Amino acid sequence: MSVDVTLFERLPEPVLLVTATGGTLYANAAFHQLASRFGVPPQLSGLFGPPVTVVLSEARRTGAANAFLPLVVGDDLSRGFRLNVRGGADDGTLAVQLADLSEEVAWRHQLFLRNSELSVLNDIGTALSATLDLSALAHRIWEQTGRIMDHTHFVLALHDGGSGPLQVPLRIEDGSVIGGCEIERFGNGPIEHVLLTRQPLLLNGAVNAQLVQLGLRAFHPDPVSYVATPILADGVAMGVIELRDHEQTGRFDRHELGILSIVATQAGAAIRNARLYEAIKSAYEELTATQTRLLETERLRGVTETVGALNHEVNNPLATIVGTAQLLLRKSDLDADTRTKAERVLEAAKRIQFVTSKMATLIQAHSRPYPGQVQILDLSRSVAEMDSATPNDGVSRVFRFMRADAPAPAPGETPPADRDDSAA
Repeated sequence: MSVDVTLFERLPEPVLLVTATGGTLYANAAFHQLASRFGVPPQLSGLFGPPVTVVLSEARRTGAANAFLPLVVGDDLSRGFRLNVRGGADDGTLAVQLADLSEEVAWRHQLFLRNSELSVLNDIGTALSATLDLSALAHRIWEQTGRIMDHTHFVLALHDGGSGPLQVPLRIEDGSVIGGCEIERFGNGPIEHVLLTRQPLLLNGAVNAQLVQLGLRAFHPDPVSYVATPILADGVAMGVIELRDHEQTGRFDRHELGILSIVATQAGAAIRNARLYEAIKSAYEELTATQTRLLETERLRGVTETVGALNHEVNNPLATIVGTAQLLLRKSDLDADTRTKAERVLEAAKRIQFVTSKMATLIQAHSRPYPGQVQILDLSRSVAEMDSATPNDGVSRVFRFMRADAPAPAPGETPPADRDDSAA
């Protein structure tokens, strides 16, 4: 097979002629430079290993073959080449051209990562927007952030503005939850710095030394990677997401800072919704309680007015009954049966007065069931507590009032003495 060596030497891509078994018959300068760079003989097997024989066999059988093979030498194992192999020569030789696809592979890998990150960010937005409880939301932010960024130390801090305290719904140390819903004094730490400046903070290496240069409080122990970004809502910093690493320097870079900022933006909208929900829930509960109190007040007012009217209507005829019974009991010639009945009437009147006096102390309006599928007023739960002296004292006062309204004694009868009839 005749070869135009001059043409091959001018090609920038590695080109060579090989035997059916892969032995090199000719290689241009570009291929020799490639093999020399990795310190291997100018053979395809030295650069790509046994897989190259499969490609050559395919080319011998079909006349052509294409394949992407990674290099098996060197420190960067992500490098690879596309092999275009052509056969058909009478002597069985094969022509091989190599195209370096390392940059394309890296670009495709980055594209895959970005697509994965975009998918995760969409999932994060969906997960956060569906959560209204602040504590559950803090855990969601932590879990979803970990899908994109490796971290073992995580802090979510919220702030209402001014120099008020920091609310820390979630704190993670070494992958474990060590605190939640904490309240901390607003101090001079990195979180407060991010809140005040509303700018993210990315530090690698000697983190504490850099914090001291900024005039901020240092950590203990000293992290080697640190990133924090503000949670903004309408331009106001309402919180901070903070990540730390104590083992790997450079764990966080500008790209991850950008990702964390996107998460913080989504978290800001979710936190604002959660706060609005809590405010609406609190206002609704307060409104419900107020409405319940108003309904109870109106109900008590109606019952009180009814009880007052009944007391007035009952006490008037009750005064007549009591006065008449007392006059009967003062007669000396009253037979025993009539006296007993008059005493029963007087006792019954006292019981009626005691009930009406209790109803006058109505403070609530509780009901209780009564035969016949109806509800009646439960006096034992609805009136104020009365000590043991109250019934008799109340009876005495009412009886004194009723004696003033009692009918005048008949001719020849002695008026009732002004004494406490409750003792009669």
